[in-house]
Amino acid sequence: MLVQEALAILGIAVGVALLFASQVASTSLTGSVRELTNQVIGQGPQLQLEARGPSGIDERLLERVTRLPGVQSAFPVLEQPATVIGPNGHQAVDLLGATPQIASLSGPVLHRFSAAQLAHFDAVALPAPIAEDIGAGTFERIKVQIGATIEPTFLAATLNASDIGGLVHSPVLIAPIAYAQKLAGMTHRVTRIFVRPAAGENQHVRRELDRLAVGAQVNVVPADFDATLFAVASSPETQSESLFSAISALVGFLFALTAILVTVPRRRRTIEELRPHGAGQAIMLQILLFDVAVLGVLGCTLGLVLGDALSLAAFHRAPGYLSSAFPVGNARIMSLRSVGLAVGAGFGSAVGGVLWPMRELITGSGDKPASRRWAALRLMMGLACLGITAAILLDRPQDAFFGSVTLVAALVLLIPFAFNAVLALFERVQRLPIGGAATELAVDELGTARVRVRALAIAAISAVAVFGTVAIGGAQISLRNGLDASAHAIDSSADVWVSPSGESSVLATTPFNQPNPSIARLPGVATVGLYRGGFFNWGRRRIWVLAPPANSRSPIPKGQLVAGNFSYATSNVRDGWWAVLSQALASENHLRVGDTFTVPSPQPVTFRLAALSTNLGWPPGAMILSATAYARAWGSPAPSAYEVQTGPGFSSDAVRGEIQRTLGPLTGLSVETSAERERRHYALASQGLSRLTQIKVLMLIAGVLAVAGAMGSLIWQRRERVAAIRVQGYRPWILWMWLCCESALMLGIGCSLGVIFGVGGQLLLSHALVKVTGFPIALGVETRAAELSVLWVGAVAFAIIAVPGYLVANVDPRAASAKQ
Repeated sequence: MLVQEALAILGIAVGVALLFASQVASTSLTGSVRELTNQVIGQGPQLQLEARGPSGIDERLLERVTRLPGVQSAFPVLEQPATVIGPNGHQAVDLLGATPQIASLSGPVLHRFSAAQLAHFDAVALPAPIAEDIGAGTFERIKVQIGATIEPTFLAATLNASDIGGLVHSPVLIAPIAYAQKLAGMTHRVTRIFVRPAAGENQHVRRELDRLAVGAQVNVVPADFDATLFAVASSPETQSESLFSAISALVGFLFALTAILVTVPRRRRTIEELRPHGAGQAIMLQILLFDVAVLGVLGCTLGLVLGDALSLAAFHRAPGYLSSAFPVGNARIMSLRSVGLAVGAGFGSAVGGVLWPMRELITGSGDKPASRRWAALRLMMGLACLGITAAILLDRPQDAFFGSVTLVAALVLLIPFAFNAVLALFERVQRLPIGGAATELAVDELGTARVRVRALAIAAISAVAVFGTVAIGGAQISLRNGLDASAHAIDSSADVWVSPSGESSVLATTPFNQPNPSIARLPGVATVGLYRGGFFNWGRRRIWVLAPPANSRSPIPKGQLVAGNFSYATSNVRDGWWAVLSQALASENHLRVGDTFTVPSPQPVTFRLAALSTNLGWPPGAMILSATAYARAWGSPAPSAYEVQTGPGFSSDAVRGEIQRTLGPLTGLSVETSAERERRHYALASQGLSRLTQIKVLMLIAGVLAVAGAMGSLIWQRRERVAAIRVQGYRPWILWMWLCCESALMLGIGCSLGVIFGVGGQLLLSHALVKVTGFPIALGVETRAAELSVLWVGAVAFAIIAVPGYLVANVDPRAASAKQ
């Protein structure tokens, strides 16, 4: 009894841990940007003027803002993506330039510095973990790269948790604004002006700022608007984590339910023994609720501890692809909502596991007609859930979360009918001369009430485990194939790429001002094109802009259009003033092919929509236009990469080496062949899928352990029954074959249904990603995920239960005699 209760507690703990860890990861991902903003600017400023492009805005605008009626205070900030370089490596960071005024008005991250330090020091500060990663200490020299420019600097301070709290792992580099402007080559320019209105003046100040912004070509947005933009960018990540973690938790809770079901006979006997002594329904319910409390408290406590460790071990790093446009940190944020959700689900499984099987004894009801009515109701509910899932797949795939819930519900509700059908078929097979004593025993035992309930629970566990891994794994493979095809189509437009070194250069969004060092005259170089690109905010989305040169091999990545003619759109984009938008972005702005629209760039420009594309792997959306149009719209001729085409007879590797030698060892530019760039692009895209891989693996492990534990406990609890059968003259190997045959039937039924429903889940998730996010996905049924899932769940679980099966099959027959 104690072992079974321990298994139930472990099952609850597994479900709570998976759910809690994923919730912490999701909350930390979306909360890190908001926390960074709050720590830098404090809670005072409510509005900001935000530059529309990387060149920033004139800092003299600050004077006009402070003179507006109703403005209590305002201060500028310069923010630029950068890379810090130390003796042991480099790290992508967000350079924050602050003024003396911000030291008294800002949040905790700048309280370490005095106004004098922020006004006069030509030095920078780093969080201690980042400084440690690059091998730099306080009062040492490091290098800072912005674009293609590398500047030596002085590390004046390292910030610990006592200085900035949980943001100690945030990728920030802090410097006085004048020095930051010097490092970035942006003299008298800033990127944001934070504004604090006086009490009761919010609406008036907002109207004044809107009027001021019209002529200054800036955006007026809330002070924490970056958190809103990041929430949109990370929504596919957080939604998929929530869905897949819920499925993982369900496996753990089914594990708990199975372990609890093993203890049902003992609880039934206890209640039946208490009835003659006058125990009523209230007393019986109190006894069972005490069991629920014990299981729930111990299981949830253990689950929260395991979940915290799991969030550190598996979900501790944020997806790197988002750091190209946002200062994403690795701080862990544990909210009361995350704890409450995990604990509530854990107690819910304990309540269901203990009370549901005992409902007939508590209420005194439960006849066969009621059981038949319940079976009919269960069948109708299962079919209705299947119908809802099919309707969502065909009409509203964006509701994939609800569709997956109904699909899992249908799976669990229909398992008993599939179980009965397979068992009846297997029983018919026994009438043929191909059966044996072991298979006959398996059929007889699985048909008994004491084994059937637990067998159904084991089949349900294996089915849900396989369903989750097939659905997640298949959708992940489809997504990875689509992202790889998109990356290949983008990077193959040039033979050799020259761009600033660092992680952000993969998307070619970092402009630089280093002059072209006569690359075009090098041997093997046929043409050199100026590629431009970057990010800009359009509504609640931070859009990725790709602006290839007119001589690019393929300005529009092949295979990425979802509407429009490829040749016609390519010709129009080359000529300029035509653009391609991702489908989700066009739908949000009610645009169709051929419509005109104005881009909210630093210099607003009107384009005509040439075609609709996927989002090219960037969740908020993408826009493709010519490099010439980009230079006009963003008011800057600075490129973000060179596209180099090699001449006939010259290899890309040879040309790459020649360009690298010409640039020299001190350059901030990196030279890559298209194949090398693709590999980096693949690695960046894979970071976005890493969480799904971790969840899938954890769910598979939980499923295997749950199935093995449930089957092992079921076999072990029947030692006396096996001993009684052995007394009748059955040999141990026949009994072992009987137990293995039982296990194979339960696993076979569960895994088969899991594969069938998992394929449906895979299609549902893939179509949802296409519809909601616009990801480039290669739609199709991925059978490899199904094969691997069945292999792991079936083979590993079967191998584990073979040992207790062998021990039970060799039980001493005297155990049955002694019992009698």
